[in-house]
Amino acid sequence: MIRLTDVRKVYRTRFGQNVVLDNIGFEMHKGERLGVLGRNGAGKSTMLRLISGAEKPTAGRIERTMSVSWPLAFGGAFQTMLTGVDNIRFISHIYAQDFERNLAFVQDFSELGAYLREPVRTYSSGMRARLAFAISMIIEFDCFLIDEIGAVGDARFHDRCNQELFGKRGDRAMIIISHDAAYVRDHCNRFAVLHGGRLDLYDDFEDAYSDFREKIGLSNRAPRPAPAGMSPADMEAVTSTDPVKSLAITPNRNAMIEVAQHRALQDDRFRALVMEGDWRRDAKAWEEADERYAAGLTLHPYQRSYWVQLGHVSKERDLFERAEIAYRTACALGEPVQDVEEHLAFVVARQGMDLDACPPGRYRKGDVPRQAPGRPDLELFARIAWHLSPIGDEDAARLLRDHPTLDHLLAAMVRDPRFQQANGPVMEERPDTGEAAVRDPADVDWIRAICVIALATTDAERMAQVAAGISGMQDAWRRLTAAGAFEDWPFTQMAVRQTRLPEPLT
Repeated sequence: MIRLTDVRKVYRTRFGQNVVLDNIGFEMHKGERLGVLGRNGAGKSTMLRLISGAEKPTAGRIERTMSVSWPLAFGGAFQTMLTGVDNIRFISHIYAQDFERNLAFVQDFSELGAYLREPVRTYSSGMRARLAFAISMIIEFDCFLIDEIGAVGDARFHDRCNQELFGKRGDRAMIIISHDAAYVRDHCNRFAVLHGGRLDLYDDFEDAYSDFREKIGLSNRAPRPAPAGMSPADMEAVTSTDPVKSLAITPNRNAMIEVAQHRALQDDRFRALVMEGDWRRDAKAWEEADERYAAGLTLHPYQRSYWVQLGHVSKERDLFERAEIAYRTACALGEPVQDVEEHLAFVVARQGMDLDACPPGRYRKGDVPRQAPGRPDLELFARIAWHLSPIGDEDAARLLRDHPTLDHLLAAMVRDPRFQQANGPVMEERPDTGEAAVRDPADVDWIRAICVIALATTDAERMAQVAAGISGMQDAWRRLTAAGAFEDWPFTQMAVRQTRLPEPLT
């Protein structure tokens, strides 16, 4: 039995006390598997360290009448100056185990080869996790603490871990924490949500997961689509009254794309949505999977890999234009073309076309005007050129198919009659007082993103000042071009010269 009673954990920081666990309690018995859901920093790993005895609680009591493992996939117990072999020898001695037998098992299971005879300090985090898991399996604990083991190694290694844990040791108690809610669902018979220092317990996964979604800001309703180009992780900085801070995080389009790959996966809402998309995809519920992937990509539109997944499920729904847009976007944002080309060729052919006549754009660094466009860029351009959001799939597919660079794309949109209809006649210019424009908070994200793209050669302070002066779609084009946006976009400049806008009203 393991029992936690009114356990509290507080860390002192220079900013004051950080209460990580606030009077939590539960009881575990043999054969029970408790899966704990919680966002990054909620205190899940801290709770495991307390249960294992690696740390002491600030207050409360932890009782153990079962032997408890260290957190699996956690290498903090290793002596990093020693080799893997020496660590196996030490732990075998502590637990009175046969060293040679244990060494043979760890060598086979961890697949670290010669690295076992290198100092652990030279290991990657994944190698340490493999070693920690393998060593954990040589000791027959009554309760195993599992900390993100699903994030270690490849699919084959996961299968071996699952066989060792849930096959050979299925009668043991386990406490499992993971960002992969499906892993928790599949392997646990009790559930908990850790949030704000409090631990709520559930017997049913669906109840626990619904509570988790609500606490991370996702309801059962579809989330409000976020404007293209902005990560929720940047929201605090973006809405800052300091204009420089609002744009200093991703100063150009390359950074916006590259940072998005990591930042999206750190966002609990994004992870929850795409994980649900994966579940629906595996169940062949294509429409529901499509909805989840699309909702995730409204939060992080420059996250390339899930555009591929959106393309796959759209293809299964016979929505070939939608799939084509998704595949082209993935390539433009950096997904290897060779991984996508077969799927893209299929959906293009189903529309009666040949991919050789309209090949996908490839991600490239360097001058922004010459970069390949994706749907997030198209949505930004539609806002400033046509005062339109969102743009339909038919328009989007045609534009991405026909225009290989951002410059070509924007030039075509400027020549479209919708540009003249949207941008003239215009109201009298608002005097530039240096104060931030009054706007809908939902506009902050896309305004920031279009400034990053349109003013790529402008310093961050000036970029932020321009962004602060834009109130919405109605004045975005005028304020951007007045600040020198798109000056080094030759095709766009030619289109602007050929397009006669009415004089502004005075």
